[in-house]
Amino acid sequence: MALRIELDSYKPGIAKFLAQKWSGSSQIDILVQRNQDGYYLSGLNQWNPEKNWHTLENMSVENEKLTGYVGEWLVDSLVTQESQLRFLIQIRDKQNQSYVDGGVVSIAETVFASTALNAQTTLSNEEQVIEHPEPVNDPIVEDEPPLIEESNITSQKETLVEPIETESESGITPEEPVKSKSRLGLIVSIVVGCMILIGLGLAAWYFLFFQKQLQPTPTVEVSEQCSLSNISTDDLTFIQQCLQTKPETGAIIQIITEAKKAGKCNIAQRLYANQAQTNANIAMLYAKEYDEKFYEVNNCFEADKETAIYWYETSLTNDPKNTFVKDRLTQLQK
Repeated sequence: MALRIELDSYKPGIAKFLAQKWSGSSQIDILVQRNQDGYYLSGLNQWNPEKNWHTLENMSVENEKLTGYVGEWLVDSLVTQESQLRFLIQIRDKQNQSYVDGGVVSIAETVFASTALNAQTTLSNEEQVIEHPEPVNDPIVEDEPPLIEESNITSQKETLVEPIETESESGITPEEPVKSKSRLGLIVSIVVGCMILIGLGLAAWYFLFFQKQLQPTPTVEVSEQCSLSNISTDDLTFIQQCLQTKPETGAIIQIITEAKKAGKCNIAQRLYANQAQTNANIAMLYAKEYDEKFYEVNNCFEADKETAIYWYETSLTNDPKNTFVKDRLTQLQK
C-alpha cells in the first residue's frame, strides 16, 4: 500500500518529514529515487544508478504517522532539481528489514533550499538602505496639428469611388441555372453506396471485435520457483528465487495477479516496484493500479494520483512512443 509522504516547511534547508500509513518502527532507512533516469540519491545533490539507503535519526511513530525532520542533504537535493521531476521514497524498517513501503513525495511550495537563508539576509540588508525616489513629473506634450488634413482625405475618397454598371445597363443577361436530374440521381446513388459500404465495414468490425473478446486469455506457464503454492520461505526470499529464473513479462504479471487474489500484497508490491524500473509495460500496469480511472477496490493498492503519475512517467522513460501513457499523463497533470 503506497505511503503518503510529505515534506513541509520548517526553515530553509530543513523540512518536516511525514509518512502516513506507516506500520513499522521509528528506526528507519530511506531510499530516494528520481523518475527522470531512475537514479538514486547518494549524497548532497549526488545521484547514482546504485541504490543507497540513508538512516533518518530522531523519528517517531504515532497512529501510523512517521514524523521527524530532514536536513539540507535531502531538502537541497530535491528542491534544486527541475520542477517537473518527481521522487519516490522507499522506507525500510531497520528492526524488520523485510518490511519496505514507499510512495511519491509531495513537496510543499514553502519548502526552500538552504541558499534561501542567505538570500533573505541579503534582501533585508538592502531594504534598509533603499530610499524612495522623488516622483518625476511627466513632461506636458502640446497637441500637434494633424498630419493629414480632413479635406485631403475627403478628396481622396471621392477619386476612388467609381460608378458600377449594373448588368441591365451593360446589356449582359445572366445565364439561367441548368437543372440536371440525371446528375442529381448519380450523386444520390454514390451517397447511398458509400453508406452501404460504411455499414458493412462497421458490421464486420463489430463481429471481429466481439469474437476476439470471447477468445480465452492464454495462460502463461510459471516455473515452480515462482508458484505461490510452493512458498516455503519469507516473501523477499521467494521473490529473489523467482527472479533468478528470469521469468518473462507475462509470467511476472500473472504472478502479481495471483498474489493480489491471494492477499499476498507484499509480493505483488515488491514485484511491481522491482520490475517497473526497467519494464515499460509493468510500469504502466503498476501506474494503473493507482489511476482512479482504472482502479478496482482491493486490499493491496489504493488510488493515488501522484503515485500513478510517477509510474506512468517511469513507463514513458522506457517507452517514449506509448501514446496511451502520454494521454493518461496529460489527463492526470491537468
